[in-house]
Amino acid sequence: MRRIALSTLMPVIFLGMSLAFSSCQKRADRVELTDWQFEYEGQWYPATVPGCIHTDLMANGLIPDPFYDTNEDSVQWVADRAWVYRTTITRDMWAGFEHCDLVLDGITYCDVTFKGTSHGAPYHSILITPENMFREYRVCLSDVFANIIEPGDEAVIEITFYPIEKNNEDHFAKEVCEEDGYPWPDMEYDLPDHRAMTRMAPYMLGWDWGPKLSTVGILGSAKLQFYNGELQEPTAPEPKSWNVTLCQEADSIGQSFTFYHDGKPIFIKGANWIPVHSFPILDSANRARYRLLLCSAKEAGFNMLRVWGGGIYEHDYFFDLCDSLGLMVWMDFNFSCALYPSDSSFLNNVKAEAEYQVRRIARHPCVVLWCGNNEVKNGWEDWGWQGVYNWTPEQRARLQHGIDTIFGEDGILAQAVSDCDPLHRPYITTSPLYGWGHPECVTHGDSHYWGVWWGEEPFEKYKEKTGRFMSEYGFQSYPMISTIRRFCPEDELYTDSPTMRNHQKHGRGVQIIDKAMQQYYDFDSKWLNLEDYAYVSQLLQAWGTGYGILCHLTNPRCAGTLYWQLNDCWPVASWSSIDHYGNWKALHYRAQALFADNVDIDFWQQYYKVYPKNRKYPDPKYKISQAWQSDGSLVVTVKAESDLYDVYIDTEPHIDGHFTRNFFDLKAGEKVTTKLIPADPHADVSGVTVKARTLNELYFYKR
Repeated sequence: MRRIALSTLMPVIFLGMSLAFSSCQKRADRVELTDWQFEYEGQWYPATVPGCIHTDLMANGLIPDPFYDTNEDSVQWVADRAWVYRTTITRDMWAGFEHCDLVLDGITYCDVTFKGTSHGAPYHSILITPENMFREYRVCLSDVFANIIEPGDEAVIEITFYPIEKNNEDHFAKEVCEEDGYPWPDMEYDLPDHRAMTRMAPYMLGWDWGPKLSTVGILGSAKLQFYNGELQEPTAPEPKSWNVTLCQEADSIGQSFTFYHDGKPIFIKGANWIPVHSFPILDSANRARYRLLLCSAKEAGFNMLRVWGGGIYEHDYFFDLCDSLGLMVWMDFNFSCALYPSDSSFLNNVKAEAEYQVRRIARHPCVVLWCGNNEVKNGWEDWGWQGVYNWTPEQRARLQHGIDTIFGEDGILAQAVSDCDPLHRPYITTSPLYGWGHPECVTHGDSHYWGVWWGEEPFEKYKEKTGRFMSEYGFQSYPMISTIRRFCPEDELYTDSPTMRNHQKHGRGVQIIDKAMQQYYDFDSKWLNLEDYAYVSQLLQAWGTGYGILCHLTNPRCAGTLYWQLNDCWPVASWSSIDHYGNWKALHYRAQALFADNVDIDFWQQYYKVYPKNRKYPDPKYKISQAWQSDGSLVVTVKAESDLYDVYIDTEPHIDGHFTRNFFDLKAGEKVTTKLIPADPHADVSGVTVKARTLNELYFYKR
């Protein structure tokens, strides 16, 4: 018998037995299809659903871990070929029901085929050809079963996934030559990024913090749904409103961007959110990541997360947690840093996507804002695309029409929000309203200020460039050596090794960090080993991004600050404040201090008057002790015998997670007691020893 999961209208407890569809089980209205296989080199292997081809290949020992070393490069072939998945179903599964639908989500660019035997002859039929990872696809199997498959016979559902990048090029070739069935040879033009042709998670094709791991598979779910008469989907209750509104009004400065709760303005504190993994599957490991990250956000005083528009429409599990934690969500539609096709087929696809996602996500009260895209207007106006692609006036007009049709105030996305969000939460067309090169970026709407980092400006620029709402800004750091050792071989533990270059996706990342490290800490990066370099890079990130937060908190015209970014999708040098394994970086502790309700602004303003390189660093002297509480938790006490700066505590062996306090300063005679909060609540900490390091030590050796 096949082992499957069964959802029912009433709670049922299963004891791990294989399920037979006897009369007592005919009230089931759906069956989750979990018994899948995939084909490789003529052999069939077990597959996991939800899952993807990369995780299935790894589980069967057919490819190495793409996060380790430079393995990302060695698995690029996976995306260059077609992959076939299959499962077996029987007509008996839906005995007692009139209709049976196959329902799929999380799939794109594939053929879904029904195969069986009809009157002794092979039979196959392509049921659907999904073209959007962000839609649910449904096809009725009743007629096929009734007319083709005899009772008791088996049939096969086969899904053939095609290479995504080849699809991008095929779609592009079709788009530039054809519109609504007739040729446009005089309108041929290129687009800046061909990934825009495909409705899949853009970050999977690589970003400046993420690997290029374009994957396919059933990343969502596959199920059979049974019913009698007309399909009646359950009606979701209208979500309870949190009474959060957005005010965008012209004023003496420009245009405001202020959130209100129950009629009172609230200052927004938080960060940008990217997918928790390169393979965004809702399995047990990723569920744990969601819990850790969102609880860490709450613990650090966040009240909002912006779900960035180059990832995925997050799982309901994410929104459920935000609902329960009281975290507001700014929800980008999934369009980022590109221009998109405007043919009727693409627009209809987008319309169906938007309506499906708004209906699904609008059930959650945590969502307080819908946003059309990330940086599409910014790119269109500021990134030099016109100079590169030399569009004619007619072509530019067509591109602008496409932007307006999808993202405009009366466009497809706005209409989906109006029609499908029962609370009619606000919709904005794009983020930011103006790019960071425009003077309006600090006077009108939300702002992505990247003069610091991309423009290599000093952190002090944040004071001048504080806008009405800061929805992106930040600075990179490396994860600590305990994380680096998990992806980097011992003989490559230096910043310019092949592995470390592979895990630094920004072309000037090392250069920008080195420049700022010299300016603020007076360290030549060549003098630091990788462990020291990672440590100082985190101090630098916390210093600079923390200063930006302080500027935003103290500027009366600014109504919110969301730094880039909270999390990572793999272990990497990035702008995150929490690394891929759940370890808080120095920035997260700094954000926690600055986001606290009782933050001492005067203290921090004094703190930022002196560069780290200009402090006096005595020889580090301190005592460190550890103890275990009755519940088994580890508590560490550090007592300073000299002034200490940026005290960092870790365990040996390393335990992923964070301490209640870390990266702190102490005056001589002061002490701090801090508790370890493991990422895994069941982690055994009984045998660990604690260790500490300080910035004093590096200046001591520098002398």
